[in-house]
Amino acid sequence: MQGSPDAQMAQLRNGATLVVVVVAAVFLQSTKAEEFEVGGTTGWTSFPPGGDSFYSKWVANFTFKVNDTLAFNFESGSHSVVELTKANYDKCEVNDNIKAYNRGPARVPLDRPGEFYFSCTFSGHCSSGQKLSIKVTGSSSPAEGPSTTPPASGSVPSSGSNEGTPSSQTHPPAIPTPPNVSPTHLPATFPLFLITIAINFLSQF
Repeated sequence: MQGSPDAQMAQLRNGATLVVVVVAAVFLQSTKAEEFEVGGTTGWTSFPPGGDSFYSKWVANFTFKVNDTLAFNFESGSHSVVELTKANYDKCEVNDNIKAYNRGPARVPLDRPGEFYFSCTFSGHCSSGQKLSIKVTGSSSPAEGPSTTPPASGSVPSSGSNEGTPSSQTHPPAIPTPPNVSPTHLPATFPLFLITIAINFLSQF
């Protein structure tokens, strides 16, 4: 025997609410910041397998967003990480750097959109292929924090380095999402948009 119309309507509202909550959770999960282990199991090293192309091939497998983090795994005293300008990166001028991390493992936040350039200060390491360039686009949700690997300590700015103030993060694009935005990195405001639709739908009952 079917329930009363009021009971059926209550079940419908509860079902719609549950769907919205699940969809919102999925989208929030897909937009949270990530942490990437540079070089995978190889880590951050000189003379990597494949030479100069090793880290560029590794980068090609990922999309980097604002608020993501790079984790450089290396042994302190054997390697380092420095952020460079493009000109110094191209010439392996590693001593004229923006910021340096001398203790490994080191976690480097991607706190702005644009190009990032990294290398090692040890003699001959940059020319051996220990250099990394990435492009950061869009933004991840800052509320969630890194998600893939445990935090690693050892980020130490070098003395006398020319550290600049990172540019502020841009706001996520307005809804509807532009066609060039990856489905796995939709703006964090998208679940709120869905919830608003659900509320308007339920208010009709």
